[in-house]
Amino acid sequence: MSSLTPLTFPEILGRFVLAAGLLVPLNLVLAFVFSRLTNVPPGFAPFTSAPIIAGSVAGPLISTVGYLLLWTFIRDQRVLHLVFIAGGIALLVASCNLPWRLTYSASPRFTGVTIAAQFALGLLHTIVVGVSVISLLRRQRPS
Repeated sequence: MSSLTPLTFPEILGRFVLAAGLLVPLNLVLAFVFSRLTNVPPGFAPFTSAPIIAGSVAGPLISTVGYLLLWTFIRDQRVLHLVFIAGGIALLVASCNLPWRLTYSASPRFTGVTIAAQFALGLLHTIVVGVSVISLLRRQRPS
């Protein structure tokens, strides 16, 4: 089996830019569609552009920083990828708790939340985590 070379910092940075560049327009369009399909009030805070852009950039940023931190301690690429995927799944489960908590929020910003909107927000979280993790995992080139 050939040894694998890790991604270089410019490659990691490029993958962050690619993931964020894909996620921002995709999630803005999806948020617009979901706001119409889920019967939430106009201006429903989680579907406005600021949180969508923030999440679409923060997700890949957190993934990139996590990948760099893991790479510092784990040099075996197979183990690194397994730990990174497990971390991504754990963060996805944790992040999907946020939409479900809107049911119990007393904040007027979340008035009118529907079950469909909560599922749509969970789907947006899944897309962000999926694209962020996949963008950093690839078949490594042999050295």
